[in-house]
Amino acid sequence: MIEIPKVLLNVLPGGRMPERQTDGAIGYDVYARAVVSAHTMDPKNPNLRQTLFDFTNLPPNPDVARHVSKKDFNDGNGKEPIYIMDPGESVLVGIGFITAMSFPMFYWVAPRSGLASKWGITVTNAPGTVDPDYRGEAGVLVYNRNETTFDLRRGMRIAQIIFQWALMPEIAIVNSPEDLPTTSRGSGGFGSTGLQ
Repeated sequence: MIEIPKVLLNVLPGGRMPERQTDGAIGYDVYARAVVSAHTMDPKNPNLRQTLFDFTNLPPNPDVARHVSKKDFNDGNGKEPIYIMDPGESVLVGIGFITAMSFPMFYWVAPRSGLASKWGITVTNAPGTVDPDYRGEAGVLVYNRNETTFDLRRGMRIAQIIFQWALMPEIAIVNSPEDLPTTSRGSGGFGSTGLQ
């Protein structure tokens, strides 16, 4: 019998628990919590990247604020503000939780095929590897490959994560390529096995 591993998960404010959409799904969908900085950590919480836009408050940074639908802040229509992605723009989106996993377990962040095929939105840091000793919020680099804008919303299913076990091999050094076993392919690189 296979022992089912335990993953500890802390859902952040504004985040959501990852979800499998069907009993047969391997990937867990993850949701957009906030647009976050790729370079700056939150001075109040070193486990998080600095939030640039939380889909609730108008961002103080004018470069970020120009992407936000300001009408939804004031018209009382009950809609949450959105982040309007320019054509060709990439933004880092926090996915709303922090994990702890037993070594050598990890998860990969991967694009959702529906976003890519229907909306032209993909994740460019994929597969992104989240190691078992990482204690921050994972982020996905969301890319709008369209020639039109795209409305990024809080709680949008933005990517999926796939839990894996890693093999940690014993590595033995050899002195030259001739010391490695030979194969019929040899050093043939990209496309060397053809289409058949």
